[in-house]
Amino acid sequence: MEIFVLKAITVIALVLSLTVIAEKVSPKLSGILSGLPLGSSITLIFFAIEYGVNYVKETALYNIHGVFAALAFSIGYYISTFYSGKFEIILSLIISFISYLIIAFILSFIPPHVIFTPLIIFTLLIISAIYFSKKEDHKIVKISKVSIYDLAIRSILTLIIFLIISNLPKYVPASIAGIFSSFPTILLPLLLIIHFNHSNLQARTIIKNTPFGLTSVIIYSYVVYFAYPTIGVVWGTIVGLCSSALLIFIQTKVFKYFKFI
Repeated sequence: MEIFVLKAITVIALVLSLTVIAEKVSPKLSGILSGLPLGSSITLIFFAIEYGVNYVKETALYNIHGVFAALAFSIGYYISTFYSGKFEIILSLIISFISYLIIAFILSFIPPHVIFTPLIIFTLLIISAIYFSKKEDHKIVKISKVSIYDLAIRSILTLIIFLIISNLPKYVPASIAGIFSSFPTILLPLLLIIHFNHSNLQARTIIKNTPFGLTSVIIYSYVVYFAYPTIGVVWGTIVGLCSSALLIFIQTKVFKYFKFI
């Protein structure tokens, strides 16, 4: 029961915080932050608590595999936002989920390589981030007052998605659970909230900035793969998050130098 409450508080707080950032500060910043290893770190921590460190080591490289599927999700949702009309949110969900599931299904049959898998997926993310950096950002013009009902819906949606992902190890092999541990648990509720309350343009802004942050998930999972069995969950998580932050710092400097951002 304590673990359930901790899961609920953590993921709901993250999504609501990112929503506030999107609405009060910038959808672009919210998109970058949603790409950070927020969902993956929480999922892997709870995997370690509930199923052990060895299980996390087994799933960590598949988590990197899953980042490729998360990129497919992002691209699918991005493309879908160019349609504006009835059922546009449902269409976005269908396209993004199909994109995700196709890539996840294919990757489940391909064992990850400890060197080549991170390098290949990192390269794909950088190419995507460079491409999307040239696309227009759309700010939120009108900020509506958030009601208790809105908060309840956001919280319930976030919790349902996270609980499904975090309970997968009970029902599927470690490879599938590892891939789905990179599912955009934090990003999806955020997208739906912004898309529903504002428009497809703001949702597109969030999703196009996500690949920039997803690169940090690669380094985080890579660190977890080596660190959890040697220095434990707490220090492994700290080192992983610090490494991710350092990567984003360096990446930002490089992108600014070459005028990508």
